[in-house]
Amino acid sequence: MKKVLIILLALTVAFSAFAGGTKEQPKKQAPAAEKKAEAPVSAPAKPAIKNPDTLVYATYGTIDTLDTAKAYDTASWTMLRAMYDTLVTYDGSATDKFVPLLATEIPTVANGGITDGGRTYRFKVRKGVKFHNGDTLTPEDIAYSIKRNMVLDIGGGPDWIWFYIFMGTYSSRDGNGKIVVNFKDIDKAVTTDGDYVVFHLKDPFPPLLGVVAGVWASVYSKNYIASHGGWDGTEATWKKYNNPKQNTETMYDKECGTGPYKLDRWEKGVEMVVTRFDGYWGPKPALKNGIYKVIKEWTTRKLMLIQGDADIVTVDPMYYAEMDKEKGLTVYKNLATLNVGGINFNQKISTKGNPLIYSGKLDGEGIPGNFFADKNVRLGFIYSWDEQTFLKDIINGNGMDPVTPLPFGLPYKDKSLKSKPFDKKKAEEYFKKAFGGKVWEKGFKVDLLYNSGNKVREASDRMLADNVMSLNPKFKINVRGVEWSAYVDKIRTRTMPIYFIGWAPDYPDPSNYVFPYMDSSGTYAGRAGYKNPEVDKLIAKAAVELDPAKRKVMYYKLQQIWLDDAIGIINDQGIGNRYMKDWVKGAYYNPMQSSPFDLLPVLRKQY
Repeated sequence: MKKVLIILLALTVAFSAFAGGTKEQPKKQAPAAEKKAEAPVSAPAKPAIKNPDTLVYATYGTIDTLDTAKAYDTASWTMLRAMYDTLVTYDGSATDKFVPLLATEIPTVANGGITDGGRTYRFKVRKGVKFHNGDTLTPEDIAYSIKRNMVLDIGGGPDWIWFYIFMGTYSSRDGNGKIVVNFKDIDKAVTTDGDYVVFHLKDPFPPLLGVVAGVWASVYSKNYIASHGGWDGTEATWKKYNNPKQNTETMYDKECGTGPYKLDRWEKGVEMVVTRFDGYWGPKPALKNGIYKVIKEWTTRKLMLIQGDADIVTVDPMYYAEMDKEKGLTVYKNLATLNVGGINFNQKISTKGNPLIYSGKLDGEGIPGNFFADKNVRLGFIYSWDEQTFLKDIINGNGMDPVTPLPFGLPYKDKSLKSKPFDKKKAEEYFKKAFGGKVWEKGFKVDLLYNSGNKVREASDRMLADNVMSLNPKFKINVRGVEWSAYVDKIRTRTMPIYFIGWAPDYPDPSNYVFPYMDSSGTYAGRAGYKNPEVDKLIAKAAVELDPAKRKVMYYKLQQIWLDDAIGIINDQGIGNRYMKDWVKGAYYNPMQSSPFDLLPVLRKQY
């Protein structure tokens, strides 16, 4: 599975342009009129840098957890990369090149780090590294950290990646929640050998280094976790820690990594503060502190950036035009991402105590749990989606329609496929067929949520709801916002009937897109009750196929099935801008690490 996407690195004063991106420096003011011909012209004085030793990032996402066995959303990832190290990381802005962190070198066939036809990887562990609590890093800590993720295997979390790589399965449990793996299989997946930690893969998996560079490969102090009531690393206790209840995971609100920053405080939904770890083994970061502020109101975030109270803020595409007029900022435009987003239909909604589906019946006052299991219902919503209005008016041309889960920029993308058009007559036709005509006759009532502060999702939800409700006065859709952490948890628990969410890649390969969106055990398909045995087999086979021609056939077929089965609506592949104060220096852009705090260790503030 050769990666072909290459991103050019450009270390400049702010985020580099990617795939044709362009940079705009703050516009210089015209010099004042000269009183005398010989008088020198003075440049306008730069405003004083606020909080010169601190980077402040204002956004609207609430962090859900600090435990990397559960963290599987971009808001939670934002701060974790600053507090935790992995064995390797991406080389600057490249997505196919890596540099060592806790490892001392990148394993290759040539240096003996990769053996057994790609099934064994040996990482030599750096010595003298300290955890934030003073413990010294050992290879056993690294092996424990990976095994702990597999032991916890939190529903909806990232741990499927490890099960897939080491066992060829996707979870420690079956569909009924029963544990079906043996601890011995977990224990032998990652072993130690002197100064080395050794990964034993079930099959060759060329994108492994991309996985090892992910947040879920963060390294903990085994001693710290065990002393705080967490898993002690033994077979005797592991089942006790499997799939813990919400917010009871040991590291939910604490951390003990080896990263350049350590946790200072966290007020959930308000802010998180990290401070420089003076005992860090690597280069000392220039900035002492990093602050993540949750600011949902756009006007407040805008004023914070303009006035210098924030150094970087989240700017949704609908506000790009007004921000381009502001002074004192550095703006980088047209940064292509590998992120895709869209609307997912839950075909197996959890109905117990679920207020989002009201009566829970097809009686005009709610929807049943299998509402979206009827393909006619899904097609009714799909034909009610106006992609052109979304691209033109909601995100102001700052995105592309990827049609299927595979983004442009990756191999095996079938560019000939087209999305179903916005067609209210077609939508009406399918709604009239749904449930043998009962949907049209009785109507329905359902909540459509968005995460508060996300104006793109709010506008998108309202557009879709208005289009659907205009077809039949008996169709009632209530659009409302909730906190990001609550939004994610409702998706995880399968209580969300329909939802708009994006996918940021775990590693840059087609397998990492079709699995979450289409496999019955995938992050989104699994939570939405979609199951097609042919699809599951194709995904598993394509992931380990080494022949590019055969892979192409399989991925083309999967993309066609996405459209034929009307699984959901993939409506956006982002092209974004970055806005920051012109005093922020030293950053670069990597689509695999797109948060400002991913780069906190290399940032500085100066003119």
